[in-house]
Amino acid sequence: MKGLWRNGASLLFPLFCWPLLTGCWDRLDPENMAFIMAIGVDQGPRNDYIYTFAVAMPKSSSGAAGGGGGGSNDSSQKIVDVFSVEGDNLAATLLASQSFVARRLTLIHSKVFVLGEGIARQGVMPVLSEVVRNDEFRRTVNILTTKGQANAFIQHIKPKMEKDINLWFELELDPHNIGAVTPRNSRFHDFIADMEQPGTGGMTILSAASPDVDKGKGNISDGEDSSESESEPPITGDQYAGSLRRSGEVPVDFFGSAVYKGQKLAGFLTGAETKTLNMLRGEFEKTIWEFRDPSDPKYNLSINMNSQKKARMNLKRTKDQIRVTFHVQMEGDLMGSLSTVDYTQPENRKKLERSIENQMQDRASDLLDKTLYKWESDCFHIGNRLRANFPTLQKWYAYKWREHIKETKYELDIRFRMRRHGDQVGPAVEGDKLKK
Repeated sequence: MKGLWRNGASLLFPLFCWPLLTGCWDRLDPENMAFIMAIGVDQGPRNDYIYTFAVAMPKSSSGAAGGGGGGSNDSSQKIVDVFSVEGDNLAATLLASQSFVARRLTLIHSKVFVLGEGIARQGVMPVLSEVVRNDEFRRTVNILTTKGQANAFIQHIKPKMEKDINLWFELELDPHNIGAVTPRNSRFHDFIADMEQPGTGGMTILSAASPDVDKGKGNISDGEDSSESESEPPITGDQYAGSLRRSGEVPVDFFGSAVYKGQKLAGFLTGAETKTLNMLRGEFEKTIWEFRDPSDPKYNLSINMNSQKKARMNLKRTKDQIRVTFHVQMEGDLMGSLSTVDYTQPENRKKLERSIENQMQDRASDLLDKTLYKWESDCFHIGNRLRANFPTLQKWYAYKWREHIKETKYELDIRFRMRRHGDQVGPAVEGDKLKK
């Protein structure tokens, strides 16, 4: 009888314990969490770091009822709350932040990691090696390098059109939305993977704050200082983030790219240079591209450019001599032309195609000279192809690719074909000047 009771108790005990095992004892309600959308890091004053966090403001259902008296103040319009903490590493600063932030801080929905220019020039590997171990930090987070301080940049994140900071970041950094003026692959995974490869140049999106825009001033000329002697107008793409001539909207820019040599910042690329780099890397996004009008240097024209085929790179190594050939095939539609030249005519169309090919060739050559020879940074993943020429990984590391980058010879095979000429086929001409 005792044995039967003992066997029955042993069967019933797991049944009583089963409901206890299914409970979410460590569950945390979203209402009790504070979602960090952006993290910025700058060099600290005591051989440490200053981390800046932009936390999404919680949406309150009673917000509309609270402002019954008059107009809404600035605090009710804020969609992010920004604060900074000095600390030795990210984990320590997050823990210190909990002393004055009531909600549980979390990185699970972070969108950007911002590197200040100072720490980028000093070296970012100590920061990256600590961040990559954080189990909440996703490798899909976008990496930005900002001119000046990351703290100042995050303080200027003040979207006007969007009230959802999560959606604003997704739209602002979407390669399909912003075109090819930023690197297509600028996620944390891509950046640290390039860092870990010998000679490979890591790349991030170039960003900058625009304080004048925040003050309602902007930097657009009123036209009174225009000069008749300037024969060629500027190309919009030949600018960096923070120097765009504009006014209004959010006072931050995402325009161009930052190139690293190892763990240190080597320099910045303009929006047009970034388009060229994406083209050579086979990562070009369909976008508008400006060129000089071959028929009239006083004008620029715009092409809705797309890659006809993905760019190819052929590599040939003869002893220590490395020769790389880039094969690029592009196509586009004529979108903006201020001259009266009719590019639907076969001879004018051929002239335009050859001119665009030559201009793309010159831009690509200038970019390769800057990155390979001046900065000694392989932004084109030439080393990934070259590595296959070595029998072992040890011999590849012993080769020290960084020391041979400037010895690389390159050739360019760039082709362009015009597809269409926009909705209006011929040029717009004043009626009194029409030929009979």
